[in-house]
Amino acid sequence: MFVFSSKSGIMRTSFLLFLALQFFLISASKAQNPSTLQLSQIKRGYGMFIHFGLNTFNETEWSDGKLPVSSYQPDQLDCDQWVKTAKDAGFRYVILVTKHHDGFALWNSKYSDYDVASSAVKTDVVAEVAKACRKYGIELGLYYSLWDRHEPSHHNPDPDAYVNFMKNQLTELLSNYGDICELWFDGGWAKKDEDWKLPEVYAHIKKLQPGCLVTVNHTIGKKEKITAIQSPQDMQPGDPIRFWPVDFRTKDPNLARWDDPKLFSYQNENHYLILEHTLCLSDRWNWFQKKEQLPARGVDELEELFYWTTANNNIMILNVPPDQHGRIREHERLRVLELAQRIGIRGGKKPLPSGYENLAFNLPIVASSTANDPKRTAEKANDYSLETWWAAGDSIASLEMELNKKINRITIMEQPDMVNLKDGFSTIRNFHIKKFSVEIWNEGAWESVYKGTEIGACKIISLSKYVNAAKIRLNIIDSRGIPAISHFAVSDTRSKGLRIINSGKL
Repeated sequence: MFVFSSKSGIMRTSFLLFLALQFFLISASKAQNPSTLQLSQIKRGYGMFIHFGLNTFNETEWSDGKLPVSSYQPDQLDCDQWVKTAKDAGFRYVILVTKHHDGFALWNSKYSDYDVASSAVKTDVVAEVAKACRKYGIELGLYYSLWDRHEPSHHNPDPDAYVNFMKNQLTELLSNYGDICELWFDGGWAKKDEDWKLPEVYAHIKKLQPGCLVTVNHTIGKKEKITAIQSPQDMQPGDPIRFWPVDFRTKDPNLARWDDPKLFSYQNENHYLILEHTLCLSDRWNWFQKKEQLPARGVDELEELFYWTTANNNIMILNVPPDQHGRIREHERLRVLELAQRIGIRGGKKPLPSGYENLAFNLPIVASSTANDPKRTAEKANDYSLETWWAAGDSIASLEMELNKKINRITIMEQPDMVNLKDGFSTIRNFHIKKFSVEIWNEGAWESVYKGTEIGACKIISLSKYVNAAKIRLNIIDSRGIPAISHFAVSDTRSKGLRIINSGKL
């Protein structure tokens, strides 16, 4: 029997503490950095969401699995046009909705008669999109709803019945269409979380396609109740991972804070999870195309959202849905090309750009008036969130910010009133500001640098020359109602922010 002396015991203890510290540092380093697979996803960075299916032909967003297959009638189905649009507009990948909550499958599934093969237009859409992706050299991801309102086994009290159905359909999707970069699950609210048997399903996916990243929408829960949905603007380091295992986070259609955290907890272990943002190209929040020609978001808003959602190792996927003919509408195709031209990624050959450094974050700011709401104070206009805002106390108002910076770019985003439409899902945005100006305090006097009419969703002001601004003031001169501002930013365009990491270190 070996007996330690006091001195050797101290040395042994010190050595064990040293080993423990090294293990902790190595583990912490791994936890705080993206994996090689996650780095490939961050590098992709910008994808096109494609919602298409029975809902497209029935003026609805969520159908109940009872719409007739005969209503699926695209007369000019052109999947090549979808993917060519994606390539021309600089998207690095597409995510195709293969089966939404209604259960209708866009491929010929031998496990369901609620699919394209049972319709008058039998084209395997997944196959055609996969073929076009190979042709144009972009990657393919798939969306698959866990919730299935048509499939009988979904309602079986034995969860294995539906899990087996899912695994069979996933085998078809992951075996017959080449490499799949991402698999996007949605509808996890329809059952108890444990009934999806995600560890089993995840293992099945990885066996078929080890390089496929997996997520479940509404990934992060709240500390006080893990099954409650945590919004990205409220996410804190160590928040619990609700659905596990996953490779990244989603929470449509909300936006992360600029200081979005990356480490989240499952069973007391931290895991690095980026956020994949989902946005609609349409000025209205809708995923499936409607018969009415809906306007697209303005290019200023799209540019600012692109920079915001792809910063800090996050990702943006923009929904560009085909219409009832089976084609992307021309005005929407032109808008994503205009965005690509603006940010310099036409054709997808150049790396994704980072945004300009916002020099206004959290600087001292005051308002001439504020609504009687503690959540709508002046500092909400230049904080780290696009989902908080300052609301004025009058229709004529101003925001004044201490600056002491040299700038040549100003960004203002107006917070609209949201109006729900009759479909119970879609919303439209009503903006108020009719006339405004921007002034800077320079050499002891206010100097006007811009006068304009509507701000709308976003107004980017590029000054013809650099100005030295001790202070900056936004004057709202005329408004249809009480104005509100969610983002008041200034930049020096020589200063870029960080979009992607190459070394695995933040």
